[in-house]
Amino acid sequence: MAVDRRYASIVAIFASVLFAALAIAASGLISLFADREVLTETDAGPLVAPIMFVVATAALFAQLVAAATSPRRRGIGVARAMVIGAVVYLAFLLSGAIIYALGSGRPLRGILFLAANAIGPFAAAVGLLAALVALLYLILMSYRQSGGASRTPRWPWEDRDDRDREERD
Repeated sequence: MAVDRRYASIVAIFASVLFAALAIAASGLISLFADREVLTETDAGPLVAPIMFVVATAALFAQLVAAATSPRRRGIGVARAMVIGAVVYLAFLLSGAIIYALGSGRPLRGILFLAANAIGPFAAAVGLLAALVALLYLILMSYRQSGGASRTPRWPWEDRDDRDREERD
């Protein structure tokens, strides 16, 4: 689905910001309605969760640009969107486990952190939202590649104005 790299990168930035906003909002809503903290480990520190979201967003951005500029595949790619969601899910969990293990000084605690959060609703929401945003992004890139956005969109009255000018000339 080879698309202009600059265009793909700009749209990927917007998609990544959308993902970050949706993931943070979903985590807040899940936390509110489930009466549960995003990280159940009280000794995790205040920066673990934000870093997890930043790493997940960066992983999504990299995957989106790579998918859009890849010359191999055409079409929307639902399977590719699911793979991107899985990669973001793993990046979210692994970054938290690594940071937690480094902060606590015990690698086993990082593995337990990973296992405890892998089955939680927050990581699942991150993965599902990443897959959804990736699917929408791939649809947009597929539309762009097929020539659907080849000319600037115009309002109907702009075409009438152009015809009126041509008739006067």
